[in-house]
This record gives sequence, C-alpha cells and structure tokens, in this order.
Amino acid sequence: MIRLIWQEIKFRKNAIIWWGLGLCFFPIVYLGIYPEVADEMAGLADLEIYKTMGVSIGGLEEWIGSILILFVPLLLCIFAIINGTGTIAGEEEDGRLEMLVTLPIPRWQIITSKALAFSISSFIILAFVSLVSIPVFEAANSQMETDLVAFDVVSAMISTWPLIFAVGMISMFLASFSARRLYASLIGAIILVIGYFGKNLSGSTKILEPFEPLFIFSYLDNTGKAVTEGQQIEDTIFLLILGFIAFLLAVVFFHRRKLTVGAWPWQRSKIDH
Repeated sequence: MIRLIWQEIKFRKNAIIWWGLGLCFFPIVYLGIYPEVADEMAGLADLEIYKTMGVSIGGLEEWIGSILILFVPLLLCIFAIINGTGTIAGEEEDGRLEMLVTLPIPRWQIITSKALAFSISSFIILAFVSLVSIPVFEAANSQMETDLVAFDVVSAMISTWPLIFAVGMISMFLASFSARRLYASLIGAIILVIGYFGKNLSGSTKILEPFEPLFIFSYLDNTGKAVTEGQQIEDTIFLLILGFIAFLLAVVFFHRRKLTVGAWPWQRSKIDH
C-alpha cells in the first residue's frame, strides 16, 4: 500500500509544484507591501465589501488573517475539489480507474491511498507557502513595529489544513457517490461558495444567523486572534471528524460503485439486474 501511496503522490507532483509556486504570490506580495499600505488600508477597514468578503484590514494581525489564513486555504479548497473529484470520477471517465481495480488490491486500499496522497500533497503545498512567508515577513518586519514573529505566521497558516482536508474528503465522497465528475465538482463548488459567503453574511444578516453552523467556513477563524492564538481546538476537531466521516462514506460508496456505467447509487441495483 505504501508503494501505491507513493505512486499517487508522484501523480500529483506537477500539481504540488505549480499550486505551491502560485500560492506563494500571497505572502510575497501582500506581506511585502503591507508596510507601505498599512495607513491607507486602515482607513478602508469599515467598507461593507470587505466585510462581505470576510476581510478585516485594521492591523497586521487582521491583514495576515484576511489574506493568508483566508484566501490561501480558500484556493487550496479549490485544489481539493479538483483533486478529490478527479481521483475517482475523473479517473473513471479517463479509463485509468478500471485498470487499477483489476489489480489484486482491495478497493478500500485504493481509495485510502488516494486520500492519504491528497492529504500529504495538500499539506506539502501549505507548508511550502508557509515557509516562503518567513523571509518575506522578516523583511517587512524590519520596516515596522510588531509583536508578531515569523513562527506565528507559519503556525497560523498550517493550522488551516483541517479545513482543506475536510473539503478534500467531501470531494472524494461526492466523486464516489455521483454518476459523473461534473456533478461531483458542481456540488463541491456549491458547498464551497455557500460555505464561504454564508459564513461572512451570517455575521451581518439576522436571517442567516441560525444557519451559521452549516457553513464550513464557520469553522475557520481568520481574525487577528487566530494569528496570535491559533484556531479554536473544537473547530479543528470538528473539521477532522467531518473529513474522516466523509472519507468513510467515500470508502463505502466506492466499494459498491459499478465502474464505467455513470450511475447514481440508487440506479445501480437496476443496472445489476
């Protein structure tokens, strides 16, 4: 199984490189320019558009929370949807998955290796971007006064990984459950968009307040407090449990999935007969 995991990671090599390099844009640009734009940004902190986007720019901690702790995980959640739906439904449509299941390997090992490969790959990307932020932060820190240190930025970014893991496992479940990759990707994108904007709007819209726990981004703290103190432990545990449950559902539905027929679970019994 270790060999299979390694092979899955190798399949993701280009994605790790290019997503990692692309996401470095955020710490390099936004941390790098902060000392020059800090005063101007503070004057724009109360704009409604920033509140809708979940952005708070009142200080360095809020700036880091709004940019690095919010947008880097948000984009990695897109990577999670692409990867999660592509490894099951996508490979099935390409014909690679059918060849893989003919090997003397239990299906649970196949999907477990893919889940572990995604988890490792996404963590590598996040860790790489976090490490790139260190020299940028040190350069910016020399131009301003702050109690933050580079480790605060790195740990704050790494602590967002459970959200990426949860979205990735949900995407794998959707890929195992859905008839086509298109459907799985669409549902995953809807969950992500609603989870992001729903969380931001629930803080200012009374009608959405009761539904806030249903939005997945409600379990990611991107305020300045998250930079100095880290994520809430109960939110982290919830996201890890949610991801694990989604993974178990992915195993169940992948085990009974009839490949190449493009059917939903409730249709497969009719196909078998």
